[in-house]
This record gives sequence, structure tokens and C-alpha cells, in this order.
Amino acid sequence: MSASISTILAELKAGLEAIYHSRLRGCYLFGSYARGEADAESDVDVLVVLDCCDRYAEEIDRTGALVSEVSLKHGVSISRVLVSERDWRETETPFLANARAEAVAA
Repeated sequence: MSASISTILAELKAGLEAIYHSRLRGCYLFGSYARGEADAESDVDVLVVLDCCDRYAEEIDRTGALVSEVSLKHGVSISRVLVSERDWRETETPFLANARAEAVAA
């Protein structure tokens, strides 16, 4: 993982910790950057694990300003997916299986 991606993840995680405090259970890079296959057109895929994620749209809104700020600062597109801790650990979908296999903790 490049130093710039590490910096982006660190800034994003710090912002998420400020928003969620103890509700934040994890922050993971997945996708092309995690696999080492990213190119100039790649977005930065981040999976955010929360204690509970019953109101997905509200959580997307809550993190919007942070993601926009970090994206603009570093000139990258950041895509985020939020999941509950229970789903991250127990739900078996192709998406989550792939994300778990690729996950790089922030």
C-alpha cells in the first residue's frame, strides 16, 4: 500500500473516530488498492464497520462531509460502504466475502 493511500486511510479513520467514537468497530481498505491493482482511474474503496447500521442513509449523510473533504484534499474518489459489526462477522454474501478476503485494516 502506498504512503499516500496510508495517509488517506489515516485521515479518514481519524474523522470517522471523531464522528462515531466507540460506535466505530473497524475501517478497511478493499478493492483495487487493497489488491495492489489500482490505476489512475481507481477509486479508494473503504468499508466502515459500525456497532449497528440500521439507518444506512443517515450514516451516509453523517459521513458525507468527511469523505468529500478527504477526497478533495487528495484528489481521489472515495467510495464507502457501511456495515454493522454483526453483518461484517456473520453475513455470507459474495460482496462481504470478497471484502473480507481483501480487507486491509486502516
